[in-house]
Order: sequence, then structure tokens, then C-alpha cells
Amino acid sequence: MIGITNQEIIDRYLKRFSHSKQSQSMRKYCLQYFFSSKFFGYTGEVFNITKRDVLDYFDYLNHLNTICLQTKHNKWMIFRSFLQFIMEYYDNFVIVIPRYSIQWKPIHKKPKSNKDVVMTKKEVKKVLDYMYNNNYNYFLLFRLLAETGMRIGELLYLDCKNLNIKKRYVETEGKTGRKIYYFSEGLVQYLTIYMKERMIIETDSNALFLSIQKKRYSLRSTNHYIRNCVIRLKIEKWISCHTFRRTLNTLRKRMGCPKEDRKILLCHKISDVNFNCYVKLNYNDYIQLYDKWNPYKDIIDGKARKF
Repeated sequence: MIGITNQEIIDRYLKRFSHSKQSQSMRKYCLQYFFSSKFFGYTGEVFNITKRDVLDYFDYLNHLNTICLQTKHNKWMIFRSFLQFIMEYYDNFVIVIPRYSIQWKPIHKKPKSNKDVVMTKKEVKKVLDYMYNNNYNYFLLFRLLAETGMRIGELLYLDCKNLNIKKRYVETEGKTGRKIYYFSEGLVQYLTIYMKERMIIETDSNALFLSIQKKRYSLRSTNHYIRNCVIRLKIEKWISCHTFRRTLNTLRKRMGCPKEDRKILLCHKISDVNFNCYVKLNYNDYIQLYDKWNPYKDIIDGKARKF
């Protein structure tokens, strides 16, 4: 079509995802694999893309050995989404998107795995100390993550009402029902100061933790932050948000914490008929159980500050 540039078409496509800057950024980067000269390098106009170009691009992705299979798949699906958008938005553009000739070959890069990675107490303290001095909101977020062992998705979706500072717990609702995670007495002073500031912020979001944009933190930005933090601290481990949950469970095991208690404190789904104690515990029992098996006691506490 006359008068429409490739960039204008791409911008029009990305505008549909303006609700999420992370989604826009990811899609924009993925499309570079098709248009950028550093990658496949398509130089023609968007409306001149042919089925042959599409197949050639798939073959290009398929033979890359620098990215993992899931990354290839994501880039391919976003490219297909882009073509589908063009056909629906603009007139007189139709292209057959191959389906049956698409078969991924086992020549991709194997993704990194950190399923066995566990931090030491010193490493946890080092990470939290760094955040304390560089990004106080992330310090609170990751300290709560470290002390409770929550899944990062559960933590990011916490609302202010889910936090009970007086009784030292946060409450979530998941597939397995209501969950209660406890935290230390040392964290109470930090959260008390934080909540006083949080409640006077004018925002439509009920999120417990707010980003600079006064919105709920995204999983992608949180993972990106912890990766950069670890790199700057020169910790040679592949640490993700989930590593904190695994670390807490492992440290408790090393303390001699029974498997039953570890399951209770991490809110694992209980199916064992021998865990009768689980339903008999009251609030004071849970707090005592948490304090008894808190591996970070006297390790990460310090003086609270106003941010």
C-alpha cells in the first residue's frame, strides 16, 4: 500500500499492547529477528511478504543454535500474530501462514536450568543488603519473598488487605485454597513504616508493592531486577525469584526441620493422612513453628529506615 512504512505498521501493531510496556518491548524485539540486518534481515515492504519469505524465516529460526527452543517458538508465534494483524487490519493483504511444514529441529541451545541452585545465608544477606541500599521497595519485596518462601506470582498479586502486620502474616488464595505465610518480627518494623507511606499514595491499584509507575510489579521486571542484582554482586549462580523458596526450604532441612513442618510452613498441599497436626494448629502454634525454623534469625535484621 502506498504511503505506509514498515515502521508505521509495526507501531500500529504494538499499539494494541500499550496496556503493557513489557509486552510491547518483547514483541518489538522479537520482530527485529525478522526485519533487522543482524538477523534474518527482510528489507522489502511488509505488504510484499510472501509465503516463501515466511518459510525462509522459519528455517532461519529453526537453524539458530544461539537461542533455546522456547525462545524460537515465542518469536515465531509473535511473527504469526503480526501477520494475522496485518491481514485483519489492512485491506487486500492475504498470506498463507504455513502450518504443516513447521517442524522444529533439535539444533537449538539448551535452556539454562537452576532447579538445583540454592543460596547460602551469606548470599541471601548480600543480595538483600544490596537492595536495601539501592532500591528499598525491592528490598521489602525480596525480603518478604525470602522469609515466607512464597511463590513470586503469589507475592506480586498481594493487595494491601492481604498483609497483617500485627499477626505477622500475608494471606493468599490459590488453586489449593487459602494460604497463610508468616514472616519474622524483624520485618514488622520495616513493613509498618512502609505501609504508612503506601496508604497515602494516590493510585487506583490495590497492590501491596508498587513500581515507579504506581502499578503492580510484573514478573518479567522482577526477574530482570534480581538477575542484574546477582550479576553486579558477582554471585556465580543462576538465581531466580523461585530460588528464594527453594533456599528457605533447604536451609530449614539443614536445621533439622521435619518434612511435615517444612510442608506446613511453605503451604504445600497436604495429602498425607499422617499430617493430622496440620489441622490442629492454631495461630500461636504457627508463629512458634515459624520462629523455631527461621534460618535467617539474627542474619538479615538491621535498623529500619524511612524511605
